[in-house]
Amino acid sequence: MKSKFYLFVYECKHAFVGMKRNFMLCFSAISAMSICVLFMTAFLITGLHVSRFSKSVESGVRIHAVLESNASTTIRENVKKEIEALENVQKVEFSSKDEELEIMIQEKGEAFAAYRGKNNPLSDAFFIYVVNGDEIGNTAKQIKQISGVKQTTYGGSSVTKLVSLMKVVRRVGYVIAIFLMVLSLYLISNAIRTMIFSRQEEISIMRTVGATDSFIRRPFEIQGILIGLIGAIPTFLILYFGYPRLYTQLDGILIANQFSLIPPHDILLFVGVLTLVLGILVGYLASIVSVTKYIKEQR
Repeated sequence: MKSKFYLFVYECKHAFVGMKRNFMLCFSAISAMSICVLFMTAFLITGLHVSRFSKSVESGVRIHAVLESNASTTIRENVKKEIEALENVQKVEFSSKDEELEIMIQEKGEAFAAYRGKNNPLSDAFFIYVVNGDEIGNTAKQIKQISGVKQTTYGGSSVTKLVSLMKVVRRVGYVIAIFLMVLSLYLISNAIRTMIFSRQEEISIMRTVGATDSFIRRPFEIQGILIGLIGAIPTFLILYFGYPRLYTQLDGILIANQFSLIPPHDILLFVGVLTLVLGILVGYLASIVSVTKYIKEQR
């Protein structure tokens, strides 16, 4: 056990020595890593917020189905059952004609208050909440075809376009984040490979005296991990101190209530840890790629 510990200390020492000898190369790799991780984290946070915004918009999207004026209680119950049986329907709420009138008064003014009571010309209706906002148009058409339904209305194409646009933005953000991860792998891999070539003579001597591939590989793997970790720390600090300040300045809302920001306590730990893990993982993978390729070439 002690021998393994001393071996690990020795490998860490050589990793630090190698980074010190190639300081400028390591610095450039760390700088590139910092920029890439910063953008990756930014796109990740954007993606999480877009998902939140999409769900908020979709939760507020509902279909207004107005019943025929002479619809009986039996017809109303049958219509409700048929609507609830549709695949994209999440919830159905009944709205009496009196409640419909109160909604109209709130939206269009007190002039319509004269229709309260027996003079109410409106019909009973249902408010239908959907599972998938993209399919709201098709669901509205299906409801319109149900016997007893007079008409259906919803937010229209503008709502579905907004939801679709948010999903596109989220996907583009994730694609860019993956591209930046690949770029980080390439940059760190090149830095590690250059460090390997700078120690070719030393590695040849180590091979001559019987050093194993894993013994040669491990210091470079540690270097890759350190480069990734150090490169991720600035982003972690910016996130930890910057996001709560941004949240406070915006009062937790972006533009409107439907676009509320994720509270810091719900995002900092998850994204912060993920940022550090991402940096370590990218650095480790880049070092493995470089060292494995070099060892295969020297066989």
